Amino acid sequence: MTNYRRRKRTPPKDRAPNYNVNDQIYASEVRVLDEEGKMLGVFTRQVALRMAEEKLLDVIEVNPKGTPPVVKFMDYNKFKYQTQKNKANKVAKVDDVKQVRISVRISIHDMEVQARKIEKFLEKDIKVKIQVRMERREKQHPQVAEETMKVMMSLIKSEYIIETEPQLNGDSYWASIKPKK
Repeated sequence: MTNYRRRKRTPPKDRAPNYNVNDQIYASEVRVLDEEGKMLGVFTRQVALRMAEEKLLDVIEVNPKGTPPVVKFMDYNKFKYQTQKNKANKVAKVDDVKQVRISVRISIHDMEVQARKIEKFLEKDIKVKIQVRMERREKQHPQVAEETMKVMMSLIKSEYIIETEPQLNGDSYWASIKPKK
């Protein structure tokens, strides 16, 4: 039997930006930057290619939408490495805040385990958001969540600074702490 509902697969998109290099640049005039980023002026494409060849560097089009397009003298492999490194740093900085959720009904032992987890985050210089969640009838007694938060904060042995004071927000009690430097 033939499956008529077969899904058509599209090829994956290349997310990396494509930079025009050397002979791939089609603009007649370009604004030229040297290796340090200082502007040298506006030159024709052939003159810019000749200048880069004398310095044994590549011409990389860094801003094709400019009038005239902006090019830079640089080693292309070094440029690719730096862009990948910058992209990796941006991805790493996303995890600067960790969140720990606990319930009002949590046992003391489980609180101690979560406190040790928070201490590890603080040692790695990562901010931590602590959330005490309340469900159903627990919402009528927010003072219990406040007490749970105080106990949780007292169990954390490493030094920290309270960034956001514990506060009630909807059906949760929140606090944000960061490592003391």
